[in-house]
Amino acid sequence: MRKTKKYRLAIGLVIGILASQTAGCGQSADISRTSAGSPASAEQITAGPGENENNGAGQVSEAIGRDEQTDANGRITVTAVLGEGGEKTISYEPEDLVSEWEEGAAVLIELTGDGIVAKNANVAVSGRTAVIKQGGIYVVSGQMEEGQLRIEAGKGEIVRLILNGVELSNGNTSPIYGAEKCKVVLTLADGTTNIIRDGSEYRFETEGEDEPDAPIFTKGDLTINGTGELQVYGNYRSGIRSKDNLKVISGRIAIEAMDDGLKGRDSVIIRNGTLKIQAVKDGIKSNQDEDPKKGFIWIDGGEISIAAKDDGIQAETALIVCGGNIQVTESQEGLAGKTVDILGGVVKAVTEDDGINAAISVDTEQEKMENQEGVYIRIAGGEIWLNAKADGIDSNGDLYLEGGGLYLSGPVSRGDGIFDYNGKASITGGTVFAAGSSGMMQSFGEDSASNYLVIHWEESQEAGSRVQLSDGSGSVLGEYAPEKEFDTMIISVPGMEEGNVYYVKAGEKEENTIEITVTGRETVYGTSAGRGMGGHGPVGRGGGFGERRQGSGAPPELPEGAERGAQKEGRPELPEGAEREGRPELPEGEEPSNGRRSTPPSESTSSS
Repeated sequence: MRKTKKYRLAIGLVIGILASQTAGCGQSADISRTSAGSPASAEQITAGPGENENNGAGQVSEAIGRDEQTDANGRITVTAVLGEGGEKTISYEPEDLVSEWEEGAAVLIELTGDGIVAKNANVAVSGRTAVIKQGGIYVVSGQMEEGQLRIEAGKGEIVRLILNGVELSNGNTSPIYGAEKCKVVLTLADGTTNIIRDGSEYRFETEGEDEPDAPIFTKGDLTINGTGELQVYGNYRSGIRSKDNLKVISGRIAIEAMDDGLKGRDSVIIRNGTLKIQAVKDGIKSNQDEDPKKGFIWIDGGEISIAAKDDGIQAETALIVCGGNIQVTESQEGLAGKTVDILGGVVKAVTEDDGINAAISVDTEQEKMENQEGVYIRIAGGEIWLNAKADGIDSNGDLYLEGGGLYLSGPVSRGDGIFDYNGKASITGGTVFAAGSSGMMQSFGEDSASNYLVIHWEESQEAGSRVQLSDGSGSVLGEYAPEKEFDTMIISVPGMEEGNVYYVKAGEKEENTIEITVTGRETVYGTSAGRGMGGHGPVGRGGGFGERRQGSGAPPELPEGAERGAQKEGRPELPEGAEREGRPELPEGEEPSNGRRSTPPSESTSSS
C-alpha cells in the first residue's frame, strides 16, 4: 500500500556533492564547472563493459526472457517477456548504433571566442547561434560561452551532431536545442571530453513558455552514442531531456542537475555506456502518462551510478531491467514504476523510503489501500541488493519472485515491512535472504512453488550479523550479512526440500544456530507475537550492502547444555485485530512509510 509522498524539493541545501554553494527556496545553486577536472570528470568514470569501438553497441547481459534479433539492415529488435502475460519490444535503429563518420561528408562547425564558423548553406550563423536547418552530419569543435547550437530540421530527418571536443555554455537557454521534431543523434568522438552547461535562469522567446529547460534538450528523439566523454551541468532544471524517446547506446556520460538527470518523456532506453548521475529530483525518468505503451524505461546494460534526492529510476508505466550494473547510492525510492520487471543485471539501492516500488497515482486514501489492477513487481533474474529505510519491496498490486537473487536489508521501524503488497505474492524460484522488522509482516501466498523459511529471533540481531544457511550434510547454501538491525528474515534457496533439516546461524555465537525442518511451502520458526504491531528500536538508516558468499561447512556444534530452537509449524498468530490478507492496521497516529508519490497540490500536472 502507498501513501502520498510529500514533495521533496530540496530547500536551502542542494546536494553537497552536486553543488559548491547553497540556494534558498525558489533558487538554484550554480553547479557550473570550468574544466574537465570537475568532480564528474573522466578520471572518476570508468568505461562500461563491452563497449564496441566500431559502433558502440556493446554487449548486454544475459537476461531471462530476453530475445534479440538483428536484421539485414543492422536494425536490432529486442523482445522481453514480462509479468502477468505481458511482452514488450524495443528497437535500436542503424543510426543509433553508428558512431563513425567520413570527414568529407560532414559539415564542420567551429566554436571560437569571437563567434561560430560554419561554411555551409545548411547552417545559418547569427552571432553566437548556429542554426542547423537540414538533416546531415555536423562535426562540432571548440569552446564558446553564451553560445547555442539550434537544430531546426524537419520531422523525419536525422541530424548527427558529432561532439569533437566541445565546451559550450549558455546562461539563458539550452546550449544544444532540438527545436523541431527531427531525430538528433549525439555522437561523442573518441578520445574527447565535451562539456555542456546552462545557467540558473532562462529567458524564453515568448511569455508563458517553460521550455527548453535543460542544457541538452530535444523536442524529437535523442540518441547518444560514441566512445568519448560528455559532462552536462543542468543549473536550471534537467540535465539531458527529450520530449520523445531518449536512447543511450554508449559513451561516458556525467550529469549534474537541479531537477531530473536523464529524462525521456516517451521512453528512456539504455543499451550500454557509463552514466554517473547526480540529481535534485529523479535520476532517470520517463513521464508520458497519456499513452500506456509509452512512459517506460528499459535498461539492457551499462554501468549506472545515481545519487538522487528523489527516486533513483522512475517510470510512469513499465520499468524493465535486462542487464547492466545499477547502483543507486542515494534516493527516496530506488526503482519505481507501475510495473517493475528485473530480468538480469545487478541492482544495488540505498533508499530513504521503499527499495522497489510499484503503483499508480490515485486521489484518495482508500484507493491507496486497494489492490491496483495491472500493478506488480517481478524479479525473474539478476542480483538485487536493497538497503531500504521503509518497505523493502512495496507493490500496490502483486509481487512475484521467480529467479535471480534478492538480498534485502529492510526496515527496522514497526510501521514498515520486508515485503508490502496489496494483491498476491508468490515465490517460484531464486534465492532470497530478506531481513528486517517483524512489524507489518507479509510473506508469500498459496501460488508459491518454492519452499521458504520465516525466522523470528527472540532478540534483535545486530547490523552486520552474518546469517548462514546450511543443509544436513554440512554444505553452506548461502549467507548474507544485513546492514541493519533485524529480528526477522525470509530465506529461500533452490532445492530446499520438504522433510529436510536445515541450520540457520546468525552471527558468530554457536548458540544462535537454529535447527529447522521444512514442513511445507512456508516453515516458520519463532513468533512475532508479543511485539504488538511490529518491530523495535529506532528508525535507522544503513549504508552499503551486506556480503554474500557461498561455500561449504558443517552445521556448528552447540555448547554443552545448549538446545537448538524448536521448529514451529505454520504461520505465527497475528496480533489481535490484524488480518492476514493485506496489511494490518497501524497503531494510532502511525503512517506506513510506503507509496509512490502522487502529484502534490502545488505541482503542475502537465505531461511535459
